[in-house]
Amino acid sequence: MEFKSAAVQMKPAERIANGMDVALAAFKNGENAKKRPAIVQKGSEVRFCVRYGNRALTLVDSDTQFVVAADKFDGVYAAIKEAVLNGEFDTQIAELVANAKRRGQAMAASRKAKAAAKQ
Repeated sequence: MEFKSAAVQMKPAERIANGMDVALAAFKNGENAKKRPAIVQKGSEVRFCVRYGNRALTLVDSDTQFVVAADKFDGVYAAIKEAVLNGEFDTQIAELVANAKRRGQAMAASRKAKAAAKQ
């Protein structure tokens, strides 16, 4: 257990909040080189999503992307991060965690099958 990374020891909500911090720092530093940036500004609007693994949380109704005025972005983003940490998205997060686990198991089985086929 001593050698596990901090990310492995985090709860899913903490991992999401950490990912939000990383995405926000990249946005503030103007790093747009990512294949799929979580935060994009066009004119006076900012579009963002909150991701866990390869999926995004549903923030409003069925929308996984949220658009807000640029001058209100910091407050809205902080409120969503706080809601994640306070457990308001726990049901969704549990589904995303289960999906990530299934996906990881499927990928591991695929790698194992490919390795066996090479032998």
